[in-house]
Amino acid sequence: MHIEHATSRFHRIAYATFLGVNIVEVAPERAILALPFQTAHTNTGGILNGGASASLLNLAGTLAAWTGINLPAEPFLGSVDFAIQYQSAAINEDVVASATVRRRGRDLFFLEGTVRNAADTPICTGLMIYRAPDYAGHPPRLYAKPALIPELLPVAPADPMLRFGDFIRKLDIATVYESPGRTCLTMPCTAQHVDERGQMHEGALAALLDIAGTAASWTLAKQPGARGATVGMQLSYLNATQEPVMADAYVQQRSEELFFSTVQITTVATRQLVAMGNVSYRILEPR
Repeated sequence: MHIEHATSRFHRIAYATFLGVNIVEVAPERAILALPFQTAHTNTGGILNGGASASLLNLAGTLAAWTGINLPAEPFLGSVDFAIQYQSAAINEDVVASATVRRRGRDLFFLEGTVRNAADTPICTGLMIYRAPDYAGHPPRLYAKPALIPELLPVAPADPMLRFGDFIRKLDIATVYESPGRTCLTMPCTAQHVDERGQMHEGALAALLDIAGTAASWTLAKQPGARGATVGMQLSYLNATQEPVMADAYVQQRSEELFFSTVQITTVATRQLVAMGNVSYRILEPR
């Protein structure tokens, strides 16, 4: 019964439909999803955007978690933490994500997953924590006093981000401002960005965080012929939202070819913290 409810609920996720994600298999504690190749999901050169693969992995983990949750009881659903390591590039090809629940607690679920291509090459692997507590009708307690990155006046023209390919345009991500080591991006909350509850999908937030960390890294490396890729990403989900969001990314350190960025995602209007995390990025510049 849980599998039927999980599958039915998954088909109501607008963001999954927007990306063109298909269910391959759903079993107890496990889900497999496919993402057919689309140029709209790529960076330059036909390489699958790291945000697209993160979205696919988050969707697979969510569906796997739902197979063991009494969804008709309407528990408080959502991702807690999500960490990804990128191992190779998917170029002009379909990919498949598989996710498995490794431990199921009372209301916390610990999952792992992998995105692979048709040759079974791992594109990225991830760990995810999902929750489904039942608060018995009581609102959850909230203590929120975030220390946000101070706002920065524009000091450089906004980069149109053409180097990052079509996936940025598909999500309608735009640059607000940038300076060396710092980038601020916005993303609307449209009917295509949301989950089955009408809230900004956690996969879309993961994509925005990855893209923001990537863009901040590139502000420090603009040599012609440079090549880059996300190495790892970790994010925590703090609040759900139905509003446009803003990602503020700051490069904490550059160690030759490695860039380590902190990213905070807030609502545009109220600056409520929605998600936060870190992006490790690698850029190889010609010497």
